[in-house]
Amino acid sequence: MRRVAFLALLGAVVALLAYALTREITLASPLVGHAAPPFAIPYYSAPDSNLVLSDFRGKPVVLNFWASWCLSCRDEAAVLEAGWQRYGPDVAFMGIAVNDREAAARAFIERYGKTYLLAADVDGSVAIDYGLFGVPETFFIAPDGRILSKHIGPVSSADLDRQITALRSGQVGEASGDPASLTPLEGGQQ
Repeated sequence: MRRVAFLALLGAVVALLAYALTREITLASPLVGHAAPPFAIPYYSAPDSNLVLSDFRGKPVVLNFWASWCLSCRDEAAVLEAGWQRYGPDVAFMGIAVNDREAAARAFIERYGKTYLLAADVDGSVAIDYGLFGVPETFFIAPDGRILSKHIGPVSSADLDRQITALRSGQVGEASGDPASLTPLEGGQQ
């Protein structure tokens, strides 16, 4: 009887390990080509008012999810700020901090000179609605509110220019990026 129980337990462990090893982060998103999930979350610059996605209908949107504890987010901070300086205000740039402490997020904003629209996903609901695996992840939203593409990992200047060109043309793109450069949300701070 002990032998059977041991073999059953061993089989369960092997099956669980096999499942974990075959599970991978995919670049694809079921949201591409569909309406972006709505949100209204507090701004860092004005906590009494909200960043509301629907307020930007009619304008292309670059929506970046980040966190202060994410090393890759540090790499792309200057790229996104430069993109905002180059393309804004014709293209709305939004940054949403997920799974982060307010003081740490504010210090990150100041340290990296972020001046575009920045808000906090306090309860994690926006990250869930967008199906985030980790940070950074960036969604490119057309003026009609459809998600045209998604980028996993830090965006480079070339990635950003290419995605904004596609965004302005209304072309549904493919997911891009490197899943290996993604920092899982479960490792974040609250």
